Amino acid sequence: MLDREACERRVYRLAALLTGKPRAATRVISAVVGAQPDLRRLDDAHMDRLTVLRSREIDTAILAEPSIPRPVAEGLASLTAQQREAWVFSAVYRLELREMARAMDCSTRAAQRHLDLAEAAMARATGGRVREAAEALLRYSMSLEVPEFYRARRRRRLRLRLALRIAGIVLIIALLTAAFGIVGWLVLEAGRPPEGPALPGAGGNDVAEPAPEADRE
Repeated sequence: MLDREACERRVYRLAALLTGKPRAATRVISAVVGAQPDLRRLDDAHMDRLTVLRSREIDTAILAEPSIPRPVAEGLASLTAQQREAWVFSAVYRLELREMARAMDCSTRAAQRHLDLAEAAMARATGGRVREAAEALLRYSMSLEVPEFYRARRRRRLRLRLALRIAGIVLIIALLTAAFGIVGWLVLEAGRPPEGPALPGAGGNDVAEPAPEADRE
């Protein structure tokens, strides 16, 4: 199982090759790694599959990298998405056919067909120097690190999320305190006797005086 930084690096390197856009590839990191509630459940094949799916959502460009010969970059960009995926998995990362098919979510026969077409196209683009092209792309891929701007953006999101969580907790505490105060006041009010005019004789000292003799007659 890979840690978060290793997962981000793996996704970024693959997405950069599949899209030809290293900066846009950071969006794939967010969509794949950032969307996982538990990275322990994300194995390599599943991670590669999600990376493939999210990379297809980005328009492919010719990789602008000085270490990559222009014919190689153009040849890679000219492939269909499935051909590019098959060739990158097989020629660059040296995945077995079964693993490649699983990452591409297709049968081994379909994966082999995409790979054969990609091999022919890359051979034409590179003048038959397919192995050198794959090695150059592998060296480039292994040199890639997740850009600092992505990590800084993620740190800002985490700080904002933490601040919102703390604010929510404070608000809940304030509401609970107010609710308990209201309940306590209601209980006190319910225990008080009702206020009204005092009835004659209700008090212990209110004794009626006898009427005068004249009134009795």
